[in-house]
Amino acid sequence: MKKVKRYMCTDVIYVKPKDSIFKVAKILAKHRISGAPVVHKKKVLGIVSISDIVNFMSLKLANSDIIPHEPQSLSMLLLNMVKMGKDYLDFKDELDRISKSKIEDIMSMNVVFVDPNANLFEAATMMEKYDINRLLVINEKGKLVGIVTREDMLKALID
Repeated sequence: MKKVKRYMCTDVIYVKPKDSIFKVAKILAKHRISGAPVVHKKKVLGIVSISDIVNFMSLKLANSDIIPHEPQSLSMLLLNMVKMGKDYLDFKDELDRISKSKIEDIMSMNVVFVDPNANLFEAATMMEKYDINRLLVINEKGKLVGIVTREDMLKALID
C-alpha cells in the first residue's frame, strides 16, 4: 500500500499568526498554493486558505456598505471592485482597514492531519470526509513533517 510519506511535500510553506492577510495572500500566490498551515514556534496553530481570505474580505466589504451584497466568489468580488468607480476612495480606505487584519483572526483552528505512515487511501478518505484539499502530515512527536494535497493523490494514482 502506498504511504503518505512517499508523496507528501516536505518543504512546507507556512505562515505566521501575526502575518497580515495581504502578506499571506502574496505568499500563497508566489508559491502557487491554495492554503498553508499557520505555525508559531514550530507548533501548528491552524490552517488558512485562499477561500478563507476571500470570504473574510467579502464579508468585511459587504458589512461596510461599500458593495451591496456579499460576493460568493473571488471573481464576483473582483467584478464588484471594478464596478465601484466613484466609490474607489471609500473602497481603498476599507482595504486599508482590512489589510491590518491578522491571519490568526481568520484561520481555521480545526486542523485535520495524518501520520506519515498512513496509507494514501486513509488520507484520501479524510480529505473527502472533511471536504478539504490538503492534509498536514504530523509525526508521532507532533512535528509538522509535510503536507499532502489532492494533487499529490492524483500523482500517486498514475505512479
